[in-house]
Amino acid sequence: MRRCAQSWLALAGTRADNRVMNYGSAAVIGAVSGFRSLAAPAVVTTRLGSERAAHIVQALAVGELIADKLPFMPDRTKPVSLTFRAVSGAACGYAIASSKGKHPREREKWISAAIGGAAALAASYAGFEFRKRVRLPRLLSAFIEDAVTVAAGAAVAAAIGR
Repeated sequence: MRRCAQSWLALAGTRADNRVMNYGSAAVIGAVSGFRSLAAPAVVTTRLGSERAAHIVQALAVGELIADKLPFMPDRTKPVSLTFRAVSGAACGYAIASSKGKHPREREKWISAAIGGAAALAASYAGFEFRKRVRLPRLLSAFIEDAVTVAAGAAVAAAIGR
């Protein structure tokens, strides 16, 4: 995981490469948000926010990981859930772009937000289809999705540093 993040960081040498890094990070953190809506804010606040905010969001993210396994939880493709995941992905994409470089351009921040939001929507549907089509017990497929979410979040956390 660390080697992957270091390779990704090596791309950030020039301004154009930095944009690729920002947009790639925005896409991955958006996907994390699509899988677990509070996992991406937990990653971002841990790296970029206050300690108190990080603890609060981390507790909420752990609660979501547990609640997701309950049989009565609504589908992630319901409009309210999709909206929250898209906003979460967009906000996290914007935050990551804002943290990069000395003075990121406003346009790059908003493009990162759009990428994060779009990736969250795509990952929401991908996760939904995975759970629906995979021939594994529901709980096992949820744990696989959790593992992917944690690994992707860890890669972004390593990439954004601090």
